[in-house]
Amino acid sequence: MRDPLALAADVRRQVLPPPPKLTVSQWADRFRVLSPEASGEPGQWRTDRAPYQRGLMDALSSPLVTTLVAMCSAQVGKTEMVNNAVGFFIHQDPSPVMVVQPTIQMAEAWSKTRLAPMLRDTPCLRGRVADVKSRDSGNTILDKSFPGGLLVIRGSNAPAGLASQPIRVVLCDEVDRFDESAGTEGDPVDLAFKRTTTFTGRRKHVLISTPGIKGHSRIEKAWGESDQRRYFVPCPHCGEFQHLQWAQVTFDPEHPEGAVYGCRACGCVITDAHKQGMLRAGEWRASRPFSGTAGFHLNELYSPWRRFGEIAVDFIKAKHRGPESLKVWVNTSLGEPWDLREGDVLQAEGLAARARGSNYLCGTVPEAVGLLVASVDVQDDRLELLVLGVGIGEETWVVSHQLFPGNLATAEPWDRLQAVLQQPWAREGAAGTMRIRTTACDIGGHFTKQVYAFCKRTGMRGKVHPIKGATQPQARLVRRSGAKARLWLVDTVAAKDQILSRLRIETPGFGHVHFPQDLDVILFEQLLSERPVRKGGRRAYEKVTADARNEALDLMVYCMAALEIFNPTDLAAYVAKAQAQVPDDPAPAAPEELGTTDDPAPAPAAPAAPPPARAPAVPVVSRVIRVLTPAGRKPGGGRGGMGAW
Repeated sequence: MRDPLALAADVRRQVLPPPPKLTVSQWADRFRVLSPEASGEPGQWRTDRAPYQRGLMDALSSPLVTTLVAMCSAQVGKTEMVNNAVGFFIHQDPSPVMVVQPTIQMAEAWSKTRLAPMLRDTPCLRGRVADVKSRDSGNTILDKSFPGGLLVIRGSNAPAGLASQPIRVVLCDEVDRFDESAGTEGDPVDLAFKRTTTFTGRRKHVLISTPGIKGHSRIEKAWGESDQRRYFVPCPHCGEFQHLQWAQVTFDPEHPEGAVYGCRACGCVITDAHKQGMLRAGEWRASRPFSGTAGFHLNELYSPWRRFGEIAVDFIKAKHRGPESLKVWVNTSLGEPWDLREGDVLQAEGLAARARGSNYLCGTVPEAVGLLVASVDVQDDRLELLVLGVGIGEETWVVSHQLFPGNLATAEPWDRLQAVLQQPWAREGAAGTMRIRTTACDIGGHFTKQVYAFCKRTGMRGKVHPIKGATQPQARLVRRSGAKARLWLVDTVAAKDQILSRLRIETPGFGHVHFPQDLDVILFEQLLSERPVRKGGRRAYEKVTADARNEALDLMVYCMAALEIFNPTDLAAYVAKAQAQVPDDPAPAAPEELGTTDDPAPAPAAPAAPPPARAPAVPVVSRVIRVLTPAGRKPGGGRGGMGAW
């Protein structure tokens, strides 16, 4: 029996006159109507509004192009280009088409908020795909049929949806947000592309995304395997063709809204008023030979919907908020992957030099601290404690690092740890005392039973939380292992990503980490003992050398988890209270969560014990960050390029 799709296509060719042969951009200019709820400029589509879109769309309708890769910033119209491609294949070239979004939820949202309005408001598409509400339509939100073809909409996290019937055209949107693996089936992009195997010579693979982290970005890897095209535009003054780069944007850091672009050939000022004419005269130029994969890169400087000054203002804001915000800006405004080691390479001696310039010693709580958190690492022969002070904007101060050697199967080292966790800590300048509000304690190793018992002790319950590393990436830095579980799971990869970024903050203020003068450089070496890698398709961290010690890095991760668990809503209020010498209220105890599988042993009693002598502190970082300014450059001034950090 013949394939029903092939039979329908034969009938269509016999009954209906062939449509005119159009490219995707020609089809969009002739037929596409933008919907008011999905566009700020509703009405007839005009490719001339953003002329660079023509090259991307027409590559998709070229018989020479098998794979299209678009590594783009936001605000360049990439979502509407995907929509135009779908409309083209429904109307002009009926085929089995698949659109893959990062998640099922995002797939449903695209179908409802992007696809449905386009089908409703574009006359040539209206009626070709039956309404989901039609009783006998056979169409759902995620599966739609039309004469000569079908459209399936899937999430990268659903392996079953990425298999079964053959597909000719696969459009993968925001691939850097895809899961590393579709369940246990493997890479979701590979699974989707395998469905095009039978369409030899006619298949189309499309990858579109803003990039993520350098070296771990799908779109960056695909772009590297393409012919790497950039959009070259002529200078309105000298006519020199060039692709727009952030390094050529110039502005006064006090008034970034006045940013202009400097021609790299003649140095003349290019303003937003010149942009549209430059875009109309522009052309795509490849830097590598073409071998079936057309790659396109676009940044926000090309966008007709964004002014140079707006982009510069966003840069200044992101720069002041820290590397995490700057990462978002680099990804979404420049369309470039973020390098976790952007800027000067971190060195233990460099961090130690920062500590030597500090104005406090271990065991001191600086005046600007409003909250104390702690972490405990459990080793075979000792406990290690880190105490961290947190201030406004999560500016942080290492307060203490202590060792509790002993047999952890006995109560003695745990008793000494409890005494320190409950002791008052003197504030700088005799401004009262503070107490540790929350502690995260690692359950790894051979003493899990003792950790749970310690967390249930009188005075520790609700203040000391058992934690361990999560085996899978998770949406939040920490989460409970179950609805009523005491155990918290920590995304250690995400935490270490943040640590690498935040250690680069040199200027005191939001997110800066202060180290005491008497900090041992060995602990800095532990702090920098691991590097990001990819293992088994997942991002991970491994030791720089096989014998490297990483206790300090683990303690930093646990302190980040403790702060996240405590979740202070107003650090400024905590600082004001501490500076007013208002005594700390006891930390709220967690509700009684008896009978959970995470409580394997009863808690031993805790006899009083004097606090031990303080040991050197270990550095800890917090969750707000600032960009590093390399030596010899003024922060925020001059050229707007990455060198101005």
